[in-house]
Amino acid sequence: MARAIIGVCGGSASGKTTLAHAVAESLAPSRALVISEDDYYFDHGSTPGFNPMKFNFDDLAAHDHGLLMEHLKALKAGEVVNAPSYDFNLHRRTQDTHPLEPHDAYVVEGIHLFANEELCQLFDLRVYVDAPSDIRLARRLLRDMNERGRSAQSVISQYLKTVRPMHLKYTEAFKSRAHIVIENGSAAAEEAEKLVNVFDGMAQDVITRLRTMIASHPIAKPAG
Repeated sequence: MARAIIGVCGGSASGKTTLAHAVAESLAPSRALVISEDDYYFDHGSTPGFNPMKFNFDDLAAHDHGLLMEHLKALKAGEVVNAPSYDFNLHRRTQDTHPLEPHDAYVVEGIHLFANEELCQLFDLRVYVDAPSDIRLARRLLRDMNERGRSAQSVISQYLKTVRPMHLKYTEAFKSRAHIVIENGSAAAEEAEKLVNVFDGMAQDVITRLRTMIASHPIAKPAG
């Protein structure tokens, strides 16, 4: 497979990260790398007077899409890049970066991938994971309470103040830019041990579409 860049977009807690990894694994024996848009948050914690309780992390401007685009172009050209690492507790980029090496495909997941038109055009295949808002809120509530030690009140307050309105403005609003939309409402009702099969099934739909696109319009592989 020529080097391809796949964008997996969707709302917070829609299942896009799990799907991205399922797609990467399904591309074997081609080597695929999953890249998270969340690693490309600006170094907000370094801003004087920064208040994480008031800051809108779901606004389009919160992500450093310029750096992400620069890295994706370099990776497609066969170059190694040093990706940033973001600490969600400090809201800072750490001093450590992690190298991303050339792969056959790159699966990028995030909430704003299609809202930035220049970034959107870099994806050879655009996938949108669509999950009902009540399911996404329930998943986000459980995740943030169990994994990030947050209170239910803070999670729900943030969801109503910024997550939901920004989702409607920047994520769902650009769903039409996707080549394929995957409905992910049923996964919430599945038992944990069955989720792997659910997402593997979703991934196969993406792989089939990707291979069809490549066969019809071969993706040029840059020299090197």
